[in-house]
Amino acid sequence: MNTPLPVSDLTEQSLDTVPADCVVGRNVRVRAGRLRIGSGVHIGDDAVLVGDEVELADGVRIGAGTDLRASSLVLGTGSEVAAGVRALVAERLWTGRAARVSKGVDILCRDFTAGNLLYLGDGTSVGYGGTTTSTATVRIGDRVTVGQHTILNANHGIVLGDNVGTGSYLAVWTHGYHFGHGPLIGVAPAYAPVHVGRNVWLGFQVTLLPGVTIGDNTMVAAGSVVTGPVPGDVLVGGVPAKVKKQLDGTAVTGEAADRAVREVLRTWLRELRWKGCAVTEDAGNPDAAELRVALADGSEELRAALLPHGAPPPLPREEPLALVTVEDRPDIRTGDGSPLTVFELRSGRLRGRDSALVQDLRDQLRRHAMPCGDSTCFTAVTPSAFARLASAVPGG
Repeated sequence: MNTPLPVSDLTEQSLDTVPADCVVGRNVRVRAGRLRIGSGVHIGDDAVLVGDEVELADGVRIGAGTDLRASSLVLGTGSEVAAGVRALVAERLWTGRAARVSKGVDILCRDFTAGNLLYLGDGTSVGYGGTTTSTATVRIGDRVTVGQHTILNANHGIVLGDNVGTGSYLAVWTHGYHFGHGPLIGVAPAYAPVHVGRNVWLGFQVTLLPGVTIGDNTMVAAGSVVTGPVPGDVLVGGVPAKVKKQLDGTAVTGEAADRAVREVLRTWLRELRWKGCAVTEDAGNPDAAELRVALADGSEELRAALLPHGAPPPLPREEPLALVTVEDRPDIRTGDGSPLTVFELRSGRLRGRDSALVQDLRDQLRRHAMPCGDSTCFTAVTPSAFARLASAVPGG
């Protein structure tokens, strides 16, 4: 951590020299010791950025009225911060690539770091008392989704491991006391960190109390109150939460895995039609679950297909093609102007050509717990019925 600069050295920074493809709104205030702004950055009207170092990587988008202050403020490539978000972080406010911080989020703590593909849902708060202490830290791994209106009470440290997902109204508490019960009558206030392992699901309105640890690959049922340590690979539920069953995390492979992907592509077919896209299914090749898709305005076409386990790579063609494969296929080359996109589900890799329809397929896979790629936030084609009404009046 760099030595903090005196407030007098946090100079008002001119934004006249930002890259030509950046967009800076009216009345944007940046006060920083060191400033770096990448290409394609958008900063909305009335935004405030303060820090000893402020770094906005390529493609970062900051909404109007957002106020972000940290000794070290670093937003990774392609990250998006909604209008009106507020953060006051004594040391680091760091995110990896493609973080999405939604409207109404408020962050107050000593230190906040997150990996790639963070999602903080609407109204999430890092705060709710005592979060300016020396122990007020938050560490979040890669591909973590935090549901709407979550409370992360980081009076002591909170750790969320890779691939943690939560429902709305999660509450994580690291301290609690009141004046009616205290040490002089034998009741100690509760002050302890909370640690959640990798691949954990925390359902709607789950509460984690101070000192809780949750092992990897565990699921916590909606409405549960967790009061103590929880092992890995179990389902827990209730008040207080108790182990309900052991979970079998054996990987699904071969034809069974291909069937799961085919079902996702069938669901995507239905959603594409609802969105107004022209879609045809290759009924003559059911194993491949092949679709041909065109956007409603005709601006893009895409052929998308499952590449079954052990199948040879397709012959090269000129048309855009998205291949979905369960396992990595290093024998399939992309890049160098190739019209090919490859989704490798097991590893979560996405490589090759990008487009609106590719991103729509990526979003569909995400919605079925098969995320691929971590360099951009998830986006999807808007259904035509919604798009028509939203565009009827400017600003809709």
